[in-house]
Amino acid sequence: MKDWYSILVGLTRGFIKKLITDLADFFAHQEETRLLWPPIFIALGAALYFGLSFEPTNFAVSAAVASTTGFFLYARKIYHQASVDTSEIKYLFYLFMGVILLTQLGFSLSQLRTYMVGTPMIKTETRILKVEGDLLHFEDRGGNKGKLLLIDHLKINGFDEEETPKSLRLIARTKIEEEVAVGDRISFLAKLTPPASPVMPGAYDYARHFFFEGIGGMGFIVSKISLVEKQPPSLWPDLDIARQSVSQKIKSKVEGPTQGIVVALMTGERAAIEEDDWQALRASGLAHIISISGLHVAMVAAPIFFIVRLFLSFIPTIALRFDIKKISAFIALLGCSAYVGFVVPSVPTTRALLMTGVALIAIMLDRSPFSLRLVGFSALLVLFFSPESIWSASFQMSFAAVTALVAVAGWMRPVWLRINREAGWFKKIMIYLAGAVMTSFVASIATAPFVWYHFQQMATYSVLGNMLAMPLSGLIIMPMLILSYVLIPFGWEGPALHLMAMGVEWLLQVARFVESLPGALVTGKMVDEAFLYFITVSCLIVLLFRGRWKWVSLPVALIAIWMATQTKYPDILVSNEGNLILVREGNIGYVSSLRREKFIRDQWQKHLGLDEIKAFPAEGEIPLADGDYIRCDKSQCRIEMNGAKISFGDSYNAMAEDCPWADFLITTKWVKRSYCENAKVMGAGFFREEGSTEISHTKYLTSRTVRGNRPWVE
Repeated sequence: MKDWYSILVGLTRGFIKKLITDLADFFAHQEETRLLWPPIFIALGAALYFGLSFEPTNFAVSAAVASTTGFFLYARKIYHQASVDTSEIKYLFYLFMGVILLTQLGFSLSQLRTYMVGTPMIKTETRILKVEGDLLHFEDRGGNKGKLLLIDHLKINGFDEEETPKSLRLIARTKIEEEVAVGDRISFLAKLTPPASPVMPGAYDYARHFFFEGIGGMGFIVSKISLVEKQPPSLWPDLDIARQSVSQKIKSKVEGPTQGIVVALMTGERAAIEEDDWQALRASGLAHIISISGLHVAMVAAPIFFIVRLFLSFIPTIALRFDIKKISAFIALLGCSAYVGFVVPSVPTTRALLMTGVALIAIMLDRSPFSLRLVGFSALLVLFFSPESIWSASFQMSFAAVTALVAVAGWMRPVWLRINREAGWFKKIMIYLAGAVMTSFVASIATAPFVWYHFQQMATYSVLGNMLAMPLSGLIIMPMLILSYVLIPFGWEGPALHLMAMGVEWLLQVARFVESLPGALVTGKMVDEAFLYFITVSCLIVLLFRGRWKWVSLPVALIAIWMATQTKYPDILVSNEGNLILVREGNIGYVSSLRREKFIRDQWQKHLGLDEIKAFPAEGEIPLADGDYIRCDKSQCRIEMNGAKISFGDSYNAMAEDCPWADFLITTKWVKRSYCENAKVMGAGFFREEGSTEISHTKYLTSRTVRGNRPWVE
C-alpha cells in the first residue's frame, strides 16, 4: 500500500515539475511578443470593470492596487534572488503577479475614467421644459428628418446644477432664427428623455456610450429656437462654424444621394446619408469607407507623405542635407491631424489618428511602421485615455483588422520582396492587385467574428466589394477630398468636389451591384458573449504564441463555435415602456403592434434572426406549437407560451378577470405590484425601473438586472 502511495506521490511531483519546467520554458521563448502582452491584460481589466453589475468602492480598488503592487514587488525580489532549483517556479510567480498587476491597472484606469467623466443623466422622461444653453454642434439630417443639435452649458427649468446634464442631444423640426450660429446661446422648449436603455437584456447599452460622450439626455425641441446671446468674436476660428461652411459649399455644388456621403467624408456629419445607401454599403462590406477610420486617416497621410517627399527630392539643397523621409512623415502627421481635428470629433477618429500617428512617428525614428509592437503601443494609448472603448465595435474591429494585416504582412514580407524584385511592370501591377485582394480578405476574416457578434450579419462578397471599391477610394475620392480642402478657401473647389461626387456615385454603384448578388448579406441570431471571449483568445494565441503552441488556438476556436450554438433566446420580449410585446416561435415573431416602436421591432428581428414579423390579431387566435396560443379580443390579449401565461393590455376589468389565471400581467398603466397576488405585475412603474424584459417559461430577466447599478444607468 505504501509502495503504491509513494509511486503516486512521485508521479504527481514529477508531473508538476515537468509542467512548471515546460511553462517556464514556454514563457522564456516568448521574448519577441512579450511587449504585446501588457495591452492585452490592461484591456482584460477594462473589460472586467465594464462587465460588473455594480460600482466597486474606491477603497476596495485602492486596496487591491496597493496589495497587488506589493505582491508584484515581492515576486520580483524573490525571483532575482532565486536559486537554480527554485528559479522556474519563482519566475512563473513573478509573471503571474505581473499579469494581475496589469489587469488591475486596466480596471483602475476604467474606474478613474468613469469618475472623471461623471456625466449627470436625465432620470426619467420630463414634461415640456424651458432649456437654455450654448449651441455646440448643428447638423442637418436631410429630407424631412429635421436637424440634430448638441447643446452644452445648460440651464434647465426645475433642475439643480448638480443634476443638470453636461450636454443634450436634441432633434428639432421647428424654426430656427436665421442669425443663430454655432457657439451662440439659445433657448427653446423641449421634452427630455434619458438615453435609451437596451432594447432587450444584454443588448447594446446606448446610455453607457452617451455617458462617456458627456451626453446626459435626449429629446425633441417643440418650440421656435430663439437667440439669447451671440458668441463674441474670437481670434481663433470655430471648427464647427468652419464645418457648417464646408457643408454648405458641398451642398451648393453636389446634389443627389452622393451629397450626404461627400459631407460625411469631409466633415464627419453622417446624419444625412440615405438609409438605402447605408444598407447597400453594409451588404457589400463597404460601410467602413464612409465611417471615418484608420483607413481614411492613412489615405490622407499617404498622399501627403509621397507628394511632399517627391517635391523635396527635386530640391537638391534639401534632399542632400536633410532626411526628407522624416520631414515628409512629419508633414503627413500634421495633415492627418488637421483632418481628424476638422471632422466631427469622436473616439473612433481620435483612435484612428493615434494609430496612424504612431506609424508616422516610427518612420521619423527609423523604425518600421508595420510592427505588432506599434499596434500594441497604439492600443495602450487608446486604453489609457478611453478604456471604455474596449466594448465598442469600432475598437474591436479596427484593432482586429490592423493586427491581422500587420501580422500577415510580417509573415509574407520576404516572399513579396523576392517576387517584387524580379518583376516587370505588368507583374508589379498584378502583385499590387493581389495585395489589395489579400488585404481585403485578411481584414474581412479578422473582423468577421466581431461583425457577427455586434450586428448579426456578414457581407459574403466583401472581398469583391473592397477590391472594386478601393481603387475608387484611393485614386479618386480621397485625393479629391484633400484637393477640395486646399481649394475651398479660394472658392475653386467645384471641379474637385464634382470629381469626388463622381467617385462616390461609382462607389454606390459598386455597393448596389454587390448587394444584388445572391446571398450577399448573410444574417443570423445574436450569440453569447462567451463566443467573443473565446474567439478573441484563439486569435491572440495564433498571433502571439510561437512554435507548436499555436495549435492550442484550434480547440479554443472550437469551444467558441460551440458556445455560439448554445446561446439561449427568449420566448417573449417586452419593450422598455411595456407598450410592445413579441412572441417568438421558430423564425417567426408575433408583435402586439406593427405601428409602434419600429426601431425596437427591427432590433428584435435582427438579434433573434427572425425571418418575418406578424401582428397579433385584433380579435381572434393564433395557434402556436404544443397547444400554445395568442388569443386577443378588443380589450386584452392572452398568451400561453412554454408554460407561461401572460395577460397583456390596458383594461382594468380584463386584468382583474385574468388575475387568477395569469403568471404575468403586462400593461402600460400605473398598477401597484400588489394588484394581483397570483401574478407578477409589470406596469408603467416596473418598466420605468427595470426597462426591457424577456420571459422564458415562468422566469423573467430585465435590462436593469443585466446592467446593474452603474453611473450610466438612470
